[in-house]
Amino acid sequence: MLNYNIKGTGLEITDELRSYVERRLAHADKFLQGDPSALVAVELEHQAARSGERNRAEFTVSAAGAVYRAERWAETMHAAIDIAVGELSNELGRGKKKRIHLVRRSAHAVKEYLRGWRTR
Repeated sequence: MLNYNIKGTGLEITDELRSYVERRLAHADKFLQGDPSALVAVELEHQAARSGERNRAEFTVSAAGAVYRAERWAETMHAAIDIAVGELSNELGRGKKKRIHLVRRSAHAVKEYLRGWRTR
């Protein structure tokens, strides 16, 4: 389970909103499994402007020495959360692919080194 902190600016964080964020973060949690140091900061903001109400959802994840961030504006808070979590999942997926690629490339280099050492 992720460690997270939810902050609201211009709105009250209700139990329904908190549980909605938790359910949406469960999808992003699969990229961070096994990392007890992973921390998610969630900032939800509501602005009432002349042109209508706007809502912002911002997610910042600190894990394994890297920082991943996603921020989106939308007309409803739930839509902003959905879009931002989707973007965050994409970023976490790219980071995971990079780490896997690095491990595989390093393993390949070690194998090649051992093969060369064996033929001498």
